[in-house]
Amino acid sequence: MRRKAVTCLTKRSTRRFCSSPAHFRSLSQVETIPGPIDTIDINEFRKKAFTPETPLLIKRESSGGFPAALSPSSSIPAAVKWFTFEDFDNANESSNPQQTLVPSQYLHTFQDTILPYELTYDLAEDPTKPHGQAGGSKDLKGMLSQLLQNPSAGSFHRFNAPLSLFLQACRTNAGASPLLRLYIAQAQITDLPKQLQEDLPTPRLVREAGKGDIYDANIWIGIPPTYTPLHRDPNPNLFVQLASSKQVRLYRPSVGAGIFRHVQRSIGQSGQTNLRGEEMMEGPERDALDEAVWGDSAIQDGFEAIVNPDEALFIPKGWWHSIKSIGTDVTASVNWWFR
Repeated sequence: MRRKAVTCLTKRSTRRFCSSPAHFRSLSQVETIPGPIDTIDINEFRKKAFTPETPLLIKRESSGGFPAALSPSSSIPAAVKWFTFEDFDNANESSNPQQTLVPSQYLHTFQDTILPYELTYDLAEDPTKPHGQAGGSKDLKGMLSQLLQNPSAGSFHRFNAPLSLFLQACRTNAGASPLLRLYIAQAQITDLPKQLQEDLPTPRLVREAGKGDIYDANIWIGIPPTYTPLHRDPNPNLFVQLASSKQVRLYRPSVGAGIFRHVQRSIGQSGQTNLRGEEMMEGPERDALDEAVWGDSAIQDGFEAIVNPDEALFIPKGWWHSIKSIGTDVTASVNWWFR
């Protein structure tokens, strides 16, 4: 499961691939069962999803009017402890402050933790230019100036940096269109401080549905828009949303393979299918994958799910999937690859 940021490519090649009107129908919704995650009957999960290798969305119960971006209670403590809502006074609507989801003060206590980042920005913009009305932009500018020695080389950068970089970027972008699309991407849970690891307990489904063998577990925390291009994983995946929501499109192995082969032919390349490289983050492959899955003439022979906080999506081994964030608030997810 790997993610990136995308736009769109030419529609000519996509039209050749989508030659039948049937491809324009809406995607089928992934089957759902009621949660919370840790109350799911293991045998039912095996029967409905794990054994037949079929996607399944575990829905939360009613939030009781609580904002949809954050659940007031969760089977994953990080969903409650890591984020909070704050009022942000919009300069144009000062009498009507907006609520913005931001990292909590609890998370700030771990600001020195080194994490893997991805940064995507428009080459027409200066990512080191102070932006927004929140404090800390001067420090943020200094950090990025050191990280981006040659920003004209491309719009995508990957590096390691303290959590404090993301915390300041959240403040800088609060209430405004994000200039810095920072993504803490695939940070392994085992590399986090012990207290943060304890906020991310392994769900029963992961421990008991199969052999109990966890291949990897990671967090994904970003400033929208965040995006994961079409890819597949070699192991089953339990994807849990912690904050805000994400939209996922999924395709059976044979359908996804056809889409990927078509994209590779259309750009004259031959890329890997289950590993993220920089070619999937910027340039023709990024754009072509986005158009093939999310464009106006995209293949629709697949499934779709909206994953809200405290909800989990089971993605079977080998199923192709692409993920987009929803809204403008900070988004956070955690996933376990298991067998």
